Amino acid sequence: MIYHYHGRISWQKRRGNGYINSYKDVEFISRAEGIEQMNKDVVFLMQIMSYNGLTSSKIVNFKVSEIYEQKALGRSFYYKEENNE
Repeated sequence: MIYHYHGRISWQKRRGNGYINSYKDVEFISRAEGIEQMNKDVVFLMQIMSYNGLTSSKIVNFKVSEIYEQKALGRSFYYKEENNE
């Protein structure tokens, strides 16, 4: 399935010897069924980071922290098995 999510991303930015905690509410599309799957997919996290302009080397601990709304959009045929007859 392909899902449309409305949720919150959070990250920390290094500043001196400490960190500044930040968050932002965003909307995105994913094939993942939950937060655990999203946070394990490095390519997905990099896409969300670059889309939101968070490409600095000082950004650490980037993750999807909350999901407010999940809406199914349709089925994905990307991994559909082919019948080789």
